[in-house]
Amino acid sequence: MRLIITILNFVNKGQIVGIARLSQLYSIIGQWRYYRSLATGENNYREKVAMSYQCIIYEKKEAVAKITLNRPEVLNAFNRQMLREILQALEDAEKDNKIRVVVITGKGRAFCVGLDLKFAREELKSSKDHQDITHLGDLRRIENLSKPVIAAVNGLCLAGGFEIMLAADLVIAAEDAQIGDQHMRYGLFGAGGSPYRLPLIVGIRKAKEIIFTGKWLSGKEAEQIGLVNLAVPNSILENATDELAAELAEKSPVAMRISKAFINRAVQVDGDMRVEFAIMSAIVNNSSEDYQEGIRAFNEKRKPVFKGK
Repeated sequence: MRLIITILNFVNKGQIVGIARLSQLYSIIGQWRYYRSLATGENNYREKVAMSYQCIIYEKKEAVAKITLNRPEVLNAFNRQMLREILQALEDAEKDNKIRVVVITGKGRAFCVGLDLKFAREELKSSKDHQDITHLGDLRRIENLSKPVIAAVNGLCLAGGFEIMLAADLVIAAEDAQIGDQHMRYGLFGAGGSPYRLPLIVGIRKAKEIIFTGKWLSGKEAEQIGLVNLAVPNSILENATDELAAELAEKSPVAMRISKAFINRAVQVDGDMRVEFAIMSAIVNNSSEDYQEGIRAFNEKRKPVFKGK
């Protein structure tokens, strides 16, 4: 009824008044359709053939889906296969109406240390390769998921892993977790979200400090600046995460979907434009000699020597 009344306000004796008014009308209808889809749980995901996972462990128990990054031998650094599997799991959780909460964590002594730089050196040869892997790892898929996502941060959480954490809705970290952006240490640019998500969470000056220095924070320090919601002893991280997930799962899925979407849209003004600008910035940075030096230095386990080229 409110939509009809709003439309009638744009009508003058049976005719829409002006192009601008027509554009506003379309915007209102578009917003109404968007929020209606949130309220009804409609989505555009199609059923896909179930795939076997090699780089993650994907489990569903009652109302909670859990994605465990599973390359512990490389501290859960992600390659193309892992990114594809994360996407597949997120799509499955999205379309499964029984699932109300998603948890992301890591196996072993790390949450995730970001892009596998050995993989990057061997397989990312051209700007198109870099563009493709950046789009594949677009973390808007976490933000735009209609269900809340909890990051349970154990051990090392660096670079791209740090960006996964930033894209999550809530974060519980082990007190002794090591959390940091790290990109700057190796001449990289955080296309996955550090430059635009981090200032929204901790403020612009603290964000610049974390990004420019590449410093690491403990889970306890991250809690003190609001970077994570809660820091707990590592021994109870899983239990604390389970308790939070169970609490969220009891809430109305409709109100949860709408609240998450509204907060994200209200806070992240021009979010899509910022993501695309970040991707372009990364592509430019990745064409530099400093970027190549950073990759070489990492693989050779030495300190990079940057020349500003």
